Order: sequence, then structure tokens, then C-alpha cells
Amino acid sequence: MAKRGTLKKPKKSGIKSLKKHKAFNSSELKNTDLVADTLLECIKTGDLDSFREVLTAHLMTVNKTQIAKLAGVGRRTLYDLIDPAKEFNPELSTISAIIRALVA
Repeated sequence: MAKRGTLKKPKKSGIKSLKKHKAFNSSELKNTDLVADTLLECIKTGDLDSFREVLTAHLMTVNKTQIAKLAGVGRRTLYDLIDPAKEFNPELSTISAIIRALVA
């Protein structure tokens, strides 16, 4: 069997083809007291869509590992709440733990 030759010229990196991620930088979304009040107001009015939007936006701005530890839930649970492809139907205990972690 003949020897295979190696490519002499290295391929260019695909770094230029990566998309730059624009993070959420809103000070309102990082304000845990404001977010907790908004989430409670959404619960009072029964607006589940707004609840999910506010919770998702807040979780995207903060450290999910830290919130998961404070709330006593798994990180995967928080990522499942953020995922738009999954059905949003969390248990009451999960929601109350997250809100308690926000105000702590």
C-alpha cells in the first residue's frame, strides 16, 4: 500500500464564519426585585405568556448555575424553561423556588 501524502498548506480557520452573540445587557432584567415583582404580577393576572418571556429574558442575563443552586433545582431545569421548543409547564414548586431564589 502506498504512503498517503499529507496536506502541505493548512486550512484556514472557520472563526470568521462564527456569528457573534449579542448578550442581554438590560439593567431591568438584572434587577431581581423588579423581575420577581413582575413575575408575581403575571401570576396574579394569569398571563402565562408574559411570565415565560420575563423569566426567560432574566435567566438569559444571569448565571444559571448560581440561580439553580439558590433555588435547589437542576441547571437542566432552567435550560428547559428557556428552551422555546419545549412545552412550558413547570411545577408550582419549581416556580416558587426560582422566585424565592430571585429575592434572596
